[in-house]
Amino acid sequence: MTDVAGTVQAEFTQAALLTPSATIAPPPTATPLPIPTQPIPAIPTSPSGASGPAPILPGESPDNAIFVEDVTVPDGAVFWQNEKFTKTWKIENTGTTEWNTSYKLVYVDGPIMGDDLVISIINPIEPGNQVTLSVRMKAPAALGTYINYWRMMNAEGQFFGDVLYMQILVGTTEDKTPTPSG
Repeated sequence: MTDVAGTVQAEFTQAALLTPSATIAPPPTATPLPIPTQPIPAIPTSPSGASGPAPILPGESPDNAIFVEDVTVPDGAVFWQNEKFTKTWKIENTGTTEWNTSYKLVYVDGPIMGDDLVISIINPIEPGNQVTLSVRMKAPAALGTYINYWRMMNAEGQFFGDVLYMQILVGTTEDKTPTPSG
């Protein structure tokens, strides 16, 4: 019996030596990305001492507007429920095109506080000039803080420039403070 057990154990040992064991594969090596063969185009620059507008890069609009100041209704102004007022912003044409009558200030978001959602430019505004644009509004009926947003739009229907906003508080007599209403 001892001989039989020794033979069986020897066969198991021999079978184990002949069976391949699991091996750990080496981690894959990273393949470097190809280097671009086309040169990256240089950004156009103006020569030193040059005057005039900066060059327009491909895909950029020649239209631009920046916010200058709130002429009426500073942020946080308090109004009574359903009170009528006029919001006026001063903006500057910082683009390279003249704004004609096809350019407009357009409501883009927030609670609608009036019938005027589009304010057209009346007189042409040359680049570098400022204009004041006014919107007639009415405070909402519910108490709370309200913000709405406006933006310039060109003749092709593209928005451009700074986003203009107005933030008011609709409050009670105790909250009311005198504000210019334009």
